[in-house]
This record gives sequence, C-alpha cells and structure tokens, in this order.
Amino acid sequence: MLPTIAIVGRPNVGKSSLFNRLAGQPIAIVDPTPGVTRDRLLHEVRRDGYRFEIIDTGGIGIVDEAKLEKDVYRQVERAIGTADRIIFVTDGREGVQHLDRQIADRLRPLRDRVILAVNKLDHESLDNELFEFMSLGLGDPIGISAAQGTGLHDLLEKTCGDLPSALASAQVEEPTDTRLRICLAGRRNVGKSSLTNALAGEERMIVADHPGTTRDAVDVPIDRPEGQFILIDTAGLRKKNQIEQDLEFYAACRTERAIKRADVVLLVLDAADEIGMIDKKIAHFCEVEGKPTVIVINKWDLAEKGVNGKIPSRAEYLTWLHDRLPGLRFAPAVFTCALTGSHVGEMLTLANELAAETRERVSTSEVNTLLEAALQRRRPKKVGSSQTRFYYATQASTLPPTFIFFVNRNDWIEPTFSRYLESFLRERLPFKRIPIRILFKSRESQFHEQLDKHHVVRARHKADRVVSLVVPKSSRTRPPRRFRKSKDGSDAPDA
Repeated sequence: MLPTIAIVGRPNVGKSSLFNRLAGQPIAIVDPTPGVTRDRLLHEVRRDGYRFEIIDTGGIGIVDEAKLEKDVYRQVERAIGTADRIIFVTDGREGVQHLDRQIADRLRPLRDRVILAVNKLDHESLDNELFEFMSLGLGDPIGISAAQGTGLHDLLEKTCGDLPSALASAQVEEPTDTRLRICLAGRRNVGKSSLTNALAGEERMIVADHPGTTRDAVDVPIDRPEGQFILIDTAGLRKKNQIEQDLEFYAACRTERAIKRADVVLLVLDAADEIGMIDKKIAHFCEVEGKPTVIVINKWDLAEKGVNGKIPSRAEYLTWLHDRLPGLRFAPAVFTCALTGSHVGEMLTLANELAAETRERVSTSEVNTLLEAALQRRRPKKVGSSQTRFYYATQASTLPPTFIFFVNRNDWIEPTFSRYLESFLRERLPFKRIPIRILFKSRESQFHEQLDKHHVVRARHKADRVVSLVVPKSSRTRPPRRFRKSKDGSDAPDA
C-alpha cells in the first residue's frame, strides 16, 4: 500500500499549485479566489525515485460563501488523521500570519509527521524570509516555489526519505491498476456527491443543498462486492450563458475531461424534475464520445410520492425518458435513492456489464453477413449517376466498438443511413446497450477520378461534428466593439 502525503494550510498559500506540480498535471483548480478547493483530491505521484499518494485539501480558516467551513474542515481533519506525512504550506511573501500560528498549534503534537514548506519564494532575494517561519516550532522550513518548480526535490527528500514504503514501491514495478473508471455526470443538485458517498460508505464528498458544491473532478477509489472501481465525482453543469465565474468554467472543463477518461459514465438525473437542456447535452456528448452510459434516475423516492396527484410507474417513466433522450434509448437505466442507498449497487453491476460489452469483438465474416442483410432491407439514397457500392466491412477496434465500411464514395452516405446501420448492427450483435461507431472508407485507386481526399469519414449530423460541454474561454470574452479585428487581421474600429 502506498504512503499518503497530505497538503494543508490556510487559503491562498499555493496548496493546489503544489499538488498540481507534484502530480504533473492540472488536476486541482487554481484560482486567486480564496477557498477554491473544498473536497479532498487524491492522486498517485511518481517523482524523483519515490511513489506515493498526494492529498490536496481545502484551506483551514476558509470563509466560504456557501457556509461550508465545517464540512471543509472535517475533510481536512480526515486527511490529517490518515496521512503518513503532512506538508504544512505557508506563504513566504506574506510572512507568518495569525492563522498560520493556529494551524501550527494544531499540528505541533504531530510534528514527527509534519514538514513545513514556505511557498512563493520565487527569487533569491526572498530566501531570508525563510527564517521567520522557524518561530512556528515545526522544525527547519524548506523554501519552495510551486509556480517555478524549485525546491521540490529537497521537499520530497525530507518528506519521503524515511518512508521505506515510498522508496521500495518506486523500485518495484507493480501491475497497472485495473480499476474500472466510472464518471458521475449531471447538472447541479441531482445527487452525484450523495451517490459517491453511498458507494464509498463514508462522507467522502461534501454534500449540501447549495448548488455548485463540488468544483474539482474528484477520484474516489472504492472496493465493493461488485469489484474495484474509481469513482470520478464531477461538478454539476449549467447552461453556457449562466456561467458567470471562471471557477465554473474550469469546473466544466474538468467535467468534460473526466467523461473522456472514464470507462463508463453514470448520467445522473433528478426523478422529481424535468429533463433539461444540460441533461440532453451531456447525453449527446456521451453518445458522440462513444462512452457506455448508465442512466441513473436518482431521488426516485420523491417521484413515488406522486406528480400532480399521480404516481408514475417505472415503465411509464422510461417511455417518457426515451422520448427526451432518444440518443441513449439503448442505454440501461436504474432507479436509485442516494439517501437510503437503494439500488446503488446495481449501478456498478451495470457498469461492469457495459465495460465487458465494449471489449467484445465480432468476426469479419459475421459483419459482412449482416451488411448484406442490411442492404437487402435498405440502401443509401442515390446521389449522382451511380449507386453507392459497399465492398466489405470489418470491426476495426473496441472501446467503443468501431466498424469500417469500405465504399466507392464516402461522401454519398447520408447520416440517416449511418443511423440505420448502427441500429441494425446493435440489434443483432452483442452491443445492444452501448454506443457503436460507424465509419466509411472510400476505395483508394489511382484510376478513381473522384477519389476523396479524406478517406475515412463518419456520416453524422452537423451537431455531432463539434461537440463540447463548455465554450472556449477565449470566445466568452469578446473585445470591445471599437477594438474588434478587421478582415485583414489588424485592430481597427468597426465601420
């Protein structure tokens, strides 16, 4: 088991910057706004001959707009209690603050596990500021700069040098983690964090009625009778025109990234609410990305109390749901209640089944037999003087299952025929509950007068070609009218 190292400190001292620097990627959101991090972020680190798990925590003494100070502090206390080493981060530019002394008093009984790091020492002229922090009584401080990446080697040597487990595990090559990555996605306040806590069996995520409680995409490893998993709890999304702060934009970007790296997506819906535009957008994004999706209808206990005096049955709800999410009509659904833990294990069972389904392969002969049967029932529309000809088809890859159809002209295939082929194959192959990808490849011949430049295409609707959950930040802030770019690229006022 890998040793764990927790990063603690007051708000805005650079804890998340240090976490990202050690992890080697921008996992935690970094912003000048105090109190950005709320939940515990966990990531495995391999650096300088050491291997360990690093934990990022919220700022101690945070003044949170959603009144979540106590929840954040409970998460920090859990990290302090379980960590093998604690890196206490302070700000070298601001010097020792009153809150630093309070945190030092809390950590002093654990001084054998505490490493004092003074951050933001970006210049040699600031090295003298280091000595002021010796008054905290936590040993000799180590000067670092998370932004510049300086002093980290000395910090790791002092932190991991006397942890044999960190050094030994770095020298022995262990097998790759085979845990299934499951992403919980959805809009705000549908119960993603509550479901994560129900599956983890502890208060792993902060849960509150305030929308936007979760900001980062948090990886939560769990071991359950259904198997070993990594749950990725994500921030709730809302419409682009409602994104007001940079924090929401960064959170939405991490949600999109979490869906892309997940093996299975749990699309969480609120059973007591209407299907909104964000729900449809996430469902469409999962379909285009080829992610196996389980539709989780959470808060079913509220729906069973009745809507307008009527209690809907599950069959009626699914019929209503499929009309609103036609792109995921094939996806399985499960009705849950995060508060009571009802049917939460079914989500993991379905996730295992869908993951196994995406790894299935079909022989080329079977695919061509089905292609012939599909063409006998329906052929693509005739475009131009000649008919679209199909030569043969094969399954090119898995995750998701991808089929390539070799034709004479791939720009003659309309999206509706591509949808028809997709449905025809799904009904007859072991891919009934997952998205499959259909590609068309034109023949390559020097004698073909109208040879396509793009040999492999996917016949799909315009909405499928550019799909994203967030709008690029550069397009959110338009320059003033008199400074917009002219046609020749120069800065000129509008006419």
